[in-house]
Amino acid sequence: MGNQQTNSVLLSLDGSKKIKPYQRYPETPYFFGNKHWRAYYHSHEADNLPQAEHGHYHFFTRANDGDEWSHVIAMGMDDYGQPTRLFTTNLWVTDGKWFSASQFMTQIAMLANSQDGALATDWLKYVLLLFQYEISDLLIARDNRVERLFPRYQEQCFLDRSVYYLSEMKINLNKQLLDIFGLQQDR
Repeated sequence: MGNQQTNSVLLSLDGSKKIKPYQRYPETPYFFGNKHWRAYYHSHEADNLPQAEHGHYHFFTRANDGDEWSHVIAMGMDDYGQPTRLFTTNLWVTDGKWFSASQFMTQIAMLANSQDGALATDWLKYVLLLFQYEISDLLIARDNRVERLFPRYQEQCFLDRSVYYLSEMKINLNKQLLDIFGLQQDR
């Protein structure tokens, strides 16, 4: 991406000069991980975005070759195309099937062996793998929060429009890469 002077957001927007709130980019979602994963990028109106967030990716997975997709995680992106946060949403936000944290981790593990080859989908795949432990923590926190909010009737939580975010974490791609390779960041 550096050689092409681009980033995942620019690739997703595919030349669109002005992003339209709530429109999905690309028009047809990305499919990757042997077609068990899909993702799209979108934004909200500026008043409904955290400060310095351009938009976010939504990641979905499905078990086996079924048609039921489940939202895994969303990843906020800044104006430079760098990830800034990971977050989970309530089921009413994205619809689909509800998978437990352990089901997602099985799907993430399968990503490592998939081969897609497109620049944008490879980046999406590797960023999920890079942050898989953080995603696992967020999914566990998400499931625990649902259980705390509605211990007896979790299905009610999924429909409760006052509950939008279920878990969230700030991330820093450069720091994550430096930590993995055991390098110190210059201050």
